[in-house]
Amino acid sequence: MRFLIEMQADVHNRGTSRIKKGKMTWHLFTDMDNQFVTSLDVFPPARVLEKAEKNMVAIIKMPELTPCESFSPTVILRIDTISRDWLLEPQATPEEEIKQNRGMFCAVQEYWEYGDPLVQELSESIAEKSGTDEAYARSAYQIVREHLKLKTHLDERVGAARATMSKEGDCDEHADLFIALNRAVKIPSRRVVGHFYRSGSEPEPHAWCEVYLLNIGWIPVDPALGCFGTLSERYFSRVREGLVSARPTIQVRWDAPATGGPVVEEKVRMSIFKNNRG
Repeated sequence: MRFLIEMQADVHNRGTSRIKKGKMTWHLFTDMDNQFVTSLDVFPPARVLEKAEKNMVAIIKMPELTPCESFSPTVILRIDTISRDWLLEPQATPEEEIKQNRGMFCAVQEYWEYGDPLVQELSESIAEKSGTDEAYARSAYQIVREHLKLKTHLDERVGAARATMSKEGDCDEHADLFIALNRAVKIPSRRVVGHFYRSGSEPEPHAWCEVYLLNIGWIPVDPALGCFGTLSERYFSRVREGLVSARPTIQVRWDAPATGGPVVEEKVRMSIFKNNRG
C-alpha cells in the first residue's frame, strides 16, 4: 500500500511560568524491511536523525511558551508498505551477533518481569517441550494467545507479570508477555510500537514484537493479531523498544522550571493513495 501519514503534535503550556529553550524529540518511524519512506516533511524545519535501534526522530526547537500558549508542529510522511513473510528469507546469524543480541536484548526490564513465578512457570512448561529456539518461540506465541483474553485498548500498560495473573490484556500485554517468556530462556526479543490501518483516517495504536532466531534473524511476531514471522501491508512501524522497555513517542525538555509543565498530545491520520492521489 501507499500511505499518506499526517501527524500533528500539540504542546500546551498548562503551567504558571514560561517554558524556555524547549526541545522536542518526536519519533517518526523505525527501519523495517516491509516499509519504505518515500518523502518526509517536517514543519517547522527540524533535524531528522537515526537514534538507537534504528529509530528515526525529529529534533524540533520549540518557541518560548507563556502560560496557556501552545506549539503545534506537523509531519507529513509518504510510505510504501508490503506484506512480507520473513521465514521465507532466512539470514545467516554469526555467533558473535548471537552473543551480542543475547547481551543486549535479554535483560529483565519494567513490563518484562520474567523472574515472576507465574511467568517462570509458563516458561518452564514451554521449555520442557521445545528442542530449539524457534520451537520455543512458536510455543510461546501460542501460549500467549491462549492464556490472555484480548481486550481493546486498555488505559494502562500493566506488563507481563500482572497480565499473566489477570489472564487478559490488549496488544501491549500480549507483546510484553511474549517478550518476557523469550527473554526468560535467553532468546533475544524486543517490542515495536506503531499503528495498524483498517479503514477510515484514524489508524489504531498497536504494539507487537520481534524475536531473534538462529539461522533466521529478527522476525516480527504479533500475538494479539495472530502473526508469526509475517506482517501485512497495513502495519506502520514507528518505535522499536528493546534496549529499554518504553520510549515515549514525544519527549519535551526545557531549561527553565515550569510549574505543572506542558501537556503533550498527538493526532495521527492515515490515508491510502489511489492512482497517485490521496
